[in-house]
Amino acid sequence: MKGVPQNHAVPLLIGLIRIIRGFCQRQERETCHKLGLTASQLAFLLAMPEQAEFNVQQVSEIMGLSPSRASRVADSLVRRSLLSRRTVDSDRRIQLLALTLAGRTKWQAARALLVECEEKLLSKLTAQGSRELEEILKTLVNAW
Repeated sequence: MKGVPQNHAVPLLIGLIRIIRGFCQRQERETCHKLGLTASQLAFLLAMPEQAEFNVQQVSEIMGLSPSRASRVADSLVRRSLLSRRTVDSDRRIQLLALTLAGRTKWQAARALLVECEEKLLSKLTAQGSRELEEILKTLVNAW
């Protein structure tokens, strides 16, 4: 196959996944740089719904982070006025987070950059090929 590295120590599928992962990591670094965010802040913003409130526990589960780590990232985004935080009156232990206008603007910009990245990745495939790849990837993810 043209352009596919021939490292016989690494199985072909794993090698290809590593190449795609590297491409995605470069795109993520560029997105973070353009938006002035850390990778954790970017991931946190993208885990938030654009128009609803979530608590730190919900976001930590989506991101696969511990609640304490997610809380530290949330704190950094609140300090930057990208998230707002309010306490639930009926249970003062629960704090809800929502994107501010500035946070929503960053969220939209990040999403647009990632959509552009995905389109670039899929540009060599037909529409049918894209759908098949999506189904294959879902199958692999669900196998774990």
